[in-house]
Amino acid sequence: MRKEANNTVGLFFCYDTYMNVEELVRRYIREGMMMQVATIKGDQPWVCTVYYVPDEELNLYWISTPERRHSREIAGHPKVAGAIPVKHAPDGGVVGLQFEGQAQRITDQDEIQKIMKLYVNRYTMRLPTGDGWYRDFIAGKNPYKLYRIKPSLFVLFDEETFPATRDMSGNRLSN
Repeated sequence: MRKEANNTVGLFFCYDTYMNVEELVRRYIREGMMMQVATIKGDQPWVCTVYYVPDEELNLYWISTPERRHSREIAGHPKVAGAIPVKHAPDGGVVGLQFEGQAQRITDQDEIQKIMKLYVNRYTMRLPTGDGWYRDFIAGKNPYKLYRIKPSLFVLFDEETFPATRDMSGNRLSN
């Protein structure tokens, strides 16, 4: 019989207690490449899609220009939410993460250098000149800036590890 329970461990939430949720979240964050970030101004929400890189503390970093709508909204209201789609095969289970946290533009030069090395290594194929792009970024010669989300909560949606126990009407499936 499958046990259903809400499992909250620090930053992590999942509807099952059979697996190490933090281990799954770490693995899926490494597997994902793009995330959606939701911001707000007044009563109007906005969402954008960005390429990201995580650090060991599960902070999520991306680059953007300060003029972009999401960047302007983060400057005025740092609370954000987002999603990381990991797997979505039509014949397999869906896997994804949702999160909430605080976002900000990074200005510490040591942090920028460290994270941008990770970013360039991960996305070399998407950047125009690789190492040259990194040097220009560090020197402030392009319009992009580094941003970070410090998540306060992750929610794991994982149909592969935790198969459905209810149908779309909410009825319990037999085991």
